[in-house]
Amino acid sequence: MRRLVLLFALALPLAAQDSALFPRFSITGAVSPSNFTTTARIDPDASNAEGTRVGFERDLGLERSHTLQRYAVEWRPFRRHELAATYFSAPRSGLQQIDRDIIFRNQTYPVSALVGTQFDLTSASLTYTYWARRSDRDGLGITLGASTLSLDASVTATQAGSSITIQQTADTDVPVALAGLQGRVAFTPSLLGEASVATLPRVTISDYTGHALTADARLEFRALRWLGIGAAYHYFHLNVDVAQTTLSGTLDMKIRGPEGYVRLAF
Repeated sequence: MRRLVLLFALALPLAAQDSALFPRFSITGAVSPSNFTTTARIDPDASNAEGTRVGFERDLGLERSHTLQRYAVEWRPFRRHELAATYFSAPRSGLQQIDRDIIFRNQTYPVSALVGTQFDLTSASLTYTYWARRSDRDGLGITLGASTLSLDASVTATQAGSSITIQQTADTDVPVALAGLQGRVAFTPSLLGEASVATLPRVTISDYTGHALTADARLEFRALRWLGIGAAYHYFHLNVDVAQTTLSGTLDMKIRGPEGYVRLAF
């Protein structure tokens, strides 16, 4: 992030912008110590049986917290139209002795087995906002967006007194479409606030049926016209049923936590 700040500070400090609330272009780098709650059921491939519904953090010892690095780019090609893209990844791991039999895809992990879990999450999104109200003091926009969550899980187990190791993997890409509102306000010329909320009612998209909710709030101080330093809080909840020929099951995931960020706005 330091290199990113230095690069743009040297290259574009004099770039023009329309207003502090509505820059023509901005790029943000953020660090977020987030908390996770992940519950999933991965069904066997070749039968109608169901897998075991497990809490990855509670039952499999997956890390409950992880520091995300989040990146965002915003571009406003016209006065009331804005495009934004975001990206983050969250690789987590855990090790725990389980206290019950767990069926994960095509393997049964017996009670007392020592289970190692790797759960990698990657998110990329693209949104469009129409600013129905826009002034130097405040703004209200309607947002439409789409994102994809790439999930890759691996569970490996060994049992006391045995040299046999069993492993099973599962991966999928979950599409999420969202619609919501975004608001901005300038408390002072240097102190800016922003909040947004977006939701997906329970719908079916391809082989996925589920709903989602995301919300965030920001407070930003413009140390310079083109340099913002801020704090935010993010919340994301996804509940989805997967019915692919290669993978079936359910996933319920919550990600929430504070964030510190640097924004370069032009």
